[in-house]
Amino acid sequence: MAVAKHAGVSAMTVSRVINQPGKVAEATRKKVQAAVDILGYVPNLAANTLRRERSGVIVAMVPTLENSVFSDTVQGISNASELEGCQLLLGCSSYSPEREEKLIRALLGHRPDGIILTGTLHTAETRKLLETASVPVVEMWDIAADHIDMAVGFDNHGAGYEITEHMIACGYKAFGYIATSPEHEAHENRATKRSNGIYAAIAKANITPPVRQNVRDPLDIAGSGKIAADFVTQNPDLDAIICANEIIGVGAIAELRNRGWQVPEQIAVCGIGDANIAALVTPGLTTVQFHGQEIGKRAAELLLKRLNGQPIADKKLNVGFKIVCRGSTTKAN
Repeated sequence: MAVAKHAGVSAMTVSRVINQPGKVAEATRKKVQAAVDILGYVPNLAANTLRRERSGVIVAMVPTLENSVFSDTVQGISNASELEGCQLLLGCSSYSPEREEKLIRALLGHRPDGIILTGTLHTAETRKLLETASVPVVEMWDIAADHIDMAVGFDNHGAGYEITEHMIACGYKAFGYIATSPEHEAHENRATKRSNGIYAAIAKANITPPVRQNVRDPLDIAGSGKIAADFVTQNPDLDAIICANEIIGVGAIAELRNRGWQVPEQIAVCGIGDANIAALVTPGLTTVQFHGQEIGKRAAELLLKRLNGQPIADKKLNVGFKIVCRGSTTKAN
């Protein structure tokens, strides 16, 4: 092979650098990569697939890339996959199980070695396609009882419950809930679980259930912020609002302050999710922090272990979450 001759290594070493770079010394890897670049060599992936009965392709499905936490998740998957010489094919479902089904049907044509999905809500046909494909599957961002195969995530019900419990400990009692629409929750059961957690914590504390206001687009920071501020103005007895995500929360803080409201003195605000903007708004948003990149990394590692025939002690990994208290609320008593 020309690359091996140019780099002064064996053809087997070249193959290992291309297919499993994480298992080759950095100096050797750089030497081979320099030869590949100089010669303009492009590996024949189709031939590799026939020889190894593996494509070297991993499919990952996320609901959106508009939210930075899912971008972080994709980066985590990519970093871990690259170490094993795997290529990542990415699909965005736009929070639609039907769109996810179409994408999976199309991407299965690339004979992926494994598939990483977001959430546990899939169509019956998607489950059938995955069963027929006989490839390992990891579901991210949720820990549930009915996983297809393997899972990496956290307790979404617990996230809603604990942020509400924190707000109650801060002394707030009259809550509003700025939520996603029922239609969105019907296609995104993680959001439903978080909502249920919020209501459960308030019921346990024996305080009045929150007044609810739905937003049309939970990723529209300006539009959601206006809806939240209008809602607060129309409900002057509220002392705190819980927002379904950090985007709504940041939009609410910005719009309320534009209208002259003092946060948290007149109205406290918290969210669920901790994208960069949550810490950059003034005051910073109290929220639930999820470990997006860690979720992606651990999901890819779990998949690669299965592909490499390594033992898996636990097929369901709970990476947890963290309550982050910032200036949009008072400190807990």
